[in-house]
Amino acid sequence: MDEKSSDKTFFENIRRSIKVSYFIASIIPLSILVYFTIKYIYPYASKTEESIIPSAIGITLFLAVVLSILGLALSSKATNTSLSSIQDLYLRLNSLVDVTKHFRDTLYLDILLNSIVKSAMDIIKTEAGSLLLFDEKGDLRFKIMLGGGVEAIRDKVIVLGEGISGWVAKNMMPAIVNNVSEDPRFNPEFDIESGFRTRSVLCVPLIYENKTIGVLEVLNKINGNFYANDEKILFSLADQAAISIAQSKVSESQHSDMIHITEMLIAALDYHIPEKKGHSRRTARYANAIGKKLGLSEEALKTLHYASLLHDIGLLKFDLSEYWGMKKFELHPIFAYEMIRDISIWKDVAPLILSHHERFDGKGYPHGKAGGEIPLGSRIISVASTFDILTSENSYKKPVGFEEAIKEIAANSGTQFDPRVVEIFKVSIKESDLVKD
Repeated sequence: MDEKSSDKTFFENIRRSIKVSYFIASIIPLSILVYFTIKYIYPYASKTEESIIPSAIGITLFLAVVLSILGLALSSKATNTSLSSIQDLYLRLNSLVDVTKHFRDTLYLDILLNSIVKSAMDIIKTEAGSLLLFDEKGDLRFKIMLGGGVEAIRDKVIVLGEGISGWVAKNMMPAIVNNVSEDPRFNPEFDIESGFRTRSVLCVPLIYENKTIGVLEVLNKINGNFYANDEKILFSLADQAAISIAQSKVSESQHSDMIHITEMLIAALDYHIPEKKGHSRRTARYANAIGKKLGLSEEALKTLHYASLLHDIGLLKFDLSEYWGMKKFELHPIFAYEMIRDISIWKDVAPLILSHHERFDGKGYPHGKAGGEIPLGSRIISVASTFDILTSENSYKKPVGFEEAIKEIAANSGTQFDPRVVEIFKVSIKESDLVKD
């Protein structure tokens, strides 16, 4: 029996026991009815046909039965409500355990931060969420925002002590605000910039080694208000998240030169070609999900990650006027390969970039490789990149829904894409937290 089935059986057994208890409890009003009938009603009824039962006895009997039934009904409702709350809390705690395991398995900071916010929103059930971190200068900045319109405030600085998140960061204390209009700490400036309307906020500090490294907040609980249980759960998630963030930073600091160069190249590409803004990062996230499902080693996942981030840097050699629809465009994998092949830390990344536009049927470019001749990482990037191009609003194509994009990729399995990668992609993308509902 799997874990979910075991959980279901556990709560079904509790409900069954409660039903038995209700049945036993229902005997009480029946016993009262029998008792009053024998003691008071029967003696009057058995005297003569004209005997009239005193009204006081009838009223007493009626009230006793009604109150017993009412008490039983209230008890049943309260018990069911409590059991539902316990079951919800149990499931949320199980989710918390699962997501914290996922945090520990995620090596790359941008993927980790996105996963933390998405997990917080899913567990607490909110419309939006964000994560802010202190940078090297000591500024508190928005790093990840999920939810309507909040992308507009990425990298905005929060003054320490100002606003709800600034207050939380300064005081190292959580904050529950169920009506922001009544809280003097709330700063409406970010709502104005993003177009998002904040109604309620739950914000907790990210603390590592007794120092605040950032804050995690969720906005607008979908059903009702935030409560103490929500705060405790989010605090527990934030505690594990802070550890994972610190560990990820240590790991990435060991490759700081590679990270800085990568960030510079991606920023330059986003500026150079606005239609592809954010494409590299999203491709890296999708590719990582596929690679994990395929069972790639951590080293292979790292190579795949940087190859995904850098797969389009060859486009930096193009003028915008000659970017789309030109035969010269097919040279951009070669340009990218030549740009990084002599950099030792990227020696394994370059071949994946070179072949990311090859097709499984051999009709791709630049060298017409087919099937297993194409590196596995390149075949993964091909699927991940296409999926983002099909679904992203920042694209040269009109975006389609996730299900439609998945169907289109599946339709090209065996021709443009590796069938095995496509099958893994369909499973991994739906199991991951990267696809919107």
